[in-house]
Amino acid sequence: MPWLGHPGPGSWNRKCLPRGRLREGDQHPQPSHGFPVNEVVFSPGESHCATCSEDGSVRVWSLASMELVIQFQVLNQSCLCLAWSPPCCGRPKQQRLAAGYGDGSLRIFSVSRTAMELKMHPHTAALTAVAFSTDGQTVLSGDKDGLVAVSHPCTGMTFRVLSDHQSAPISTIDVTRKETQGQLPPSLAAFCPWDGALLMYVGPGVYKEVIIYNLCQKQVVEKIPLPFFAMSLSLSLGTRLLAIGFAECMLRLVDCATGTTQDFAGHDNAVHLCRFTPSARLLFTAACNEILVWEVASG
Repeated sequence: MPWLGHPGPGSWNRKCLPRGRLREGDQHPQPSHGFPVNEVVFSPGESHCATCSEDGSVRVWSLASMELVIQFQVLNQSCLCLAWSPPCCGRPKQQRLAAGYGDGSLRIFSVSRTAMELKMHPHTAALTAVAFSTDGQTVLSGDKDGLVAVSHPCTGMTFRVLSDHQSAPISTIDVTRKETQGQLPPSLAAFCPWDGALLMYVGPGVYKEVIIYNLCQKQVVEKIPLPFFAMSLSLSLGTRLLAIGFAECMLRLVDCATGTTQDFAGHDNAVHLCRFTPSARLLFTAACNEILVWEVASG
């Protein structure tokens, strides 16, 4: 595949997506579609790109070879906007394309299976913008009348329509990951299973700590310092253990009988759930879509 164009003042090297093959030495850009191209999007790993056109086609190209590898064609419709799904949590190989058309329809194409997975019709006007949420579980689409639809790409159900921009075409939709910095940690409380008069509490405050409150004395009787604010909490009866999960991917085990602590790593995300089994022989912890089972040693 030759480079096209001669570098010089006011110019640059450029490659062109071919239609068929380019002749060696050809210095003229060859169109990748027979009609105007409306959008170019890139795969998360930047190994491929996809284009859409007025001819209703969606084409996937290899960026290494600049060759066409997949084509999806819809007859008698213009494909006006396109979005490539982000890497899904736990499903990095499941890649999808969301394509918006002039009749108000939205189609979801599977890149890995080279097939259309779903067709939905959330709009009555031509689509002008489309985007996936950062987790790939939601698709947002906008039309020329200013409506924005929020839909599920697996079921095709539209669960919300935004009309704030009504009568003005939606030109672009951009999304960002939910910002967690600055948000307050959860407030968690549990009665002590080996002493019903005690209540254990963790939550936002000046200090990162577990507060043990005596209901009979109506006062705080002990404070256990923590390295971070807690995201999850569980207590066991027989072993008098306190398990605490943190957003920093760490689990801490506190022996309330001796006051000793031990930290464990194993998760790649915030430990948002931890639960002892009734026998206290096992501890289950969850982070995102991952569950770890810990064996609790006695003695």
